[in-house]
Amino acid sequence: MKIERLKIDKRDSLLSHLIGQVFHLTTQASYEKIRRSGKISNNQSGCYPINTGSQKSYGRLNGCICLFDLRNNNSEIIQNTLDCYYFLGPSWFSKHGRKYTTWDLAYLFLDSQYYNRLIPSSRVHDHYKETGQYLQAIPNSEAWIDGEIPLPWIDSVLLVNIKEPAPDRNTFTGMNYWA
Repeated sequence: MKIERLKIDKRDSLLSHLIGQVFHLTTQASYEKIRRSGKISNNQSGCYPINTGSQKSYGRLNGCICLFDLRNNNSEIIQNTLDCYYFLGPSWFSKHGRKYTTWDLAYLFLDSQYYNRLIPSSRVHDHYKETGQYLQAIPNSEAWIDGEIPLPWIDSVLLVNIKEPAPDRNTFTGMNYWA
């Protein structure tokens, strides 16, 4: 498995590394746990920290691993995905300092020979028709694999360290940041 390291100061510059890929996003600390266990495990039980968007996630609640599928590099779909889940540096993965906000992220890229195992985001609509139960999914770009993903299924890993200046206290973002 190929491992690449990247240090950047603007999250937007990360997108070119992700277009055309299918990946699982986590922190570098969680990646180390994945590496030691030899697999990406699902979070159906909620044993790992859950962001608010994952409370009613189709993938999590059905014992699947959540992935981003950016093989369709349509700019509208990618922007919609970023609006739903800012995978270039989610706020719940950030560390806030006096001068900087930092992220230590790990992008685990699925080997293309396992793309046939992907469950597409359209499955959430089928689930609703079958059960009447609404669950969350990111349209057109979220995908899942049932159960777990053994590390040999991961083609490469991109470890990214992002360091951006903390927002100005006089901006709306800054007021929330410094609150």
